[in-house]
Amino acid sequence: MQIAVCCAAVFSLGVGGVARAQTEVTTATGSHRWTVQSAETVGPGVNVGALQAGFPGLDLMLIHGLDDTTDVNAHVGLNYAFEGLTTAARFEFTAQVGIRKELLAIGNNMKLSGRFDPGILIATSPGVFGIKIPVGLEFGIPLSSQLIVNATLDLPMFFTLGDVSAFYIPLLFGGGAEYLIQPNLAVIGKIKVGPTWGTGDASGSHFTLYALVGAAYKF
Repeated sequence: MQIAVCCAAVFSLGVGGVARAQTEVTTATGSHRWTVQSAETVGPGVNVGALQAGFPGLDLMLIHGLDDTTDVNAHVGLNYAFEGLTTAARFEFTAQVGIRKELLAIGNNMKLSGRFDPGILIATSPGVFGIKIPVGLEFGIPLSSQLIVNATLDLPMFFTLGDVSAFYIPLLFGGGAEYLIQPNLAVIGKIKVGPTWGTGDASGSHFTLYALVGAAYKF
């Protein structure tokens, strides 16, 4: 957590002038800003659906706001690369539920949030069943009332049983952007890269990549 806060401080220096010019993150119509992956939660009672595609596949998410600083989500993934590993093509299905909580406000409108998204995975060739226990941090940097960029740090750990019994520890660094076309519609994108270390039957390290773009709708 201390490392993440230090990183957040460095980013805040780079965009401090823009952030100081904004006293509140709002849309062009004056409503509260919401994000999918940039630390600003969607707001109490708000529902957001998001669809992203790219590498390693397709991700569908539904987010529901619990209060001003907390939202929960459910999402499924249909992937052609196992957990973002670039070694070979492989079918994978994932299902997760999670929670995102705002942890820290920096300046007037930059936010740091933490998230926990446990779930399951099923993959073929070789066939495995797995449990996902990912944790992560999101740091959102508003550049305007429509545009917000983010930096992320993720530790999406998981273990598998079946043809391959192993425990995996990925360490992913990334960033992205979300642009609000309308108060209820945003274009979103992200990229995350880093190593994944495996133990047991999957010992060694592997390069991991997530590169996805899509759209989100508030309803």
